[in-house]
Amino acid sequence: MASIVTNPGSINFKMDTGEMSGGKAVYRNASFGSIKGSASADVLADIAIKAEAVLPLPVEQVTLRRTEILVY
Repeated sequence: MASIVTNPGSINFKMDTGEMSGGKAVYRNASFGSIKGSASADVLADIAIKAEAVLPLPVEQVTLRRTEILVY
């Protein structure tokens, strides 16, 4: 029987520097790895809220990256 296993992932924060370069906004990124693959959206949102409080710039976007592996 096949199954899908979710590996640990990472949360990436896209931060707005308030700077412009060539008419485009400049962003910086911060990433936290080894995020539990089975973590729920509520748990991940709680992590993001706490991390935003210590990041040096306003957070524009938060993305989650996880890898799912098909085991057969």
